[in-house]
Amino acid sequence: MTEANDATAQRPDAQGLPPAEGPSCWTGAALTASGEWCVRLNEQARDCLRAALAGVAGRDPLTLTARDFPLGAFQETFTGLRAEVIDGRGFVVLRTGFDDLSEDDARRLLWGLGQHLGIPQKQDGRGTLIHDVRDTGVKYDRDDDIRVYQTNQAQPFHNDGADMVALLCRRQAPNGGRSLAISAHQLFNEIRARRPDLARVLTEPFHFDARGQQLPGRPWFQALPIYQHHGGRWFVLHKRHYIDLAQRAPEIPRLTTAQTEALDLMDTLCDDPALHLSFEMQPGDLGLTNNFTVLHARTAFRDDGGAEGAERRHMLRLWLGVDGGVALPPSFRETREFGPLFKTTRRLA
Repeated sequence: MTEANDATAQRPDAQGLPPAEGPSCWTGAALTASGEWCVRLNEQARDCLRAALAGVAGRDPLTLTARDFPLGAFQETFTGLRAEVIDGRGFVVLRTGFDDLSEDDARRLLWGLGQHLGIPQKQDGRGTLIHDVRDTGVKYDRDDDIRVYQTNQAQPFHNDGADMVALLCRRQAPNGGRSLAISAHQLFNEIRARRPDLARVLTEPFHFDARGQQLPGRPWFQALPIYQHHGGRWFVLHKRHYIDLAQRAPEIPRLTTAQTEALDLMDTLCDDPALHLSFEMQPGDLGLTNNFTVLHARTAFRDDGGAEGAERRHMLRLWLGVDGGVALPPSFRETREFGPLFKTTRRLA
């Protein structure tokens, strides 16, 4: 690309909104065709992880450091995957092949690998660092403090907290629970191209229900844009289901016609199989997702086992901050998702 063409590509359009650019702009169709989203471990890498697990057998996972969990010859590959999530495509699934992990070993594997990725972040008001993602029998629309990951209901496209989320599949559901991911950057470009007026709406504040997880001293809701441009890049924070839940409170402004239209367009595009990636998380899979550039979702599922049934879906989740990571929009300082990053990582607004 010539210097003149490069300048043209960077110039904001009539609405003053520059496009998102770079490897974080991808389509599900392209990833499905290339298969680059899934990395299968070879036997040497698996041996490295077996040795790491054997070295911490019986230990409390929350006491482990990266030094306690050495990756050996797998270190270089894993460092490359970390860079791909932080600065590249923003999404990868590591297929370890460990399909029979005990719950304790699954926690040690997730935490040990997490120590090579970033700094674990609290995921709720109780300070939980590893979340069990499984059906607890509750419904998020019937309790103000329940979040969708605690149910078997479909999770609409959204992002989690911290720089990245690491999700380890211990058991998949026998029925449903399919995973989906979409580039939030490519999604924005599609909206910008089709309806620049609605792209502008998405850069204005929406009210989100914080689901009882708000920072100390903050109200039960958050008001900020879905898309923000800061430091030359686009950031996303999206949870339509929590936007809709906030509308139940009389003190929250009603969604405007334009806001509803913008949200509906996002939903329509997210549902497009050409734009999103759809896949099954297999036991032993580790999904790594950049929370600023990728949205993810999950279809509804049904467990066939009882309360202790062997077939119950079970995922383990970490939120991870990157020390000295990308500068964040100042408005993120007050959010439950990203506010702690300003204290737990060397982060400038």
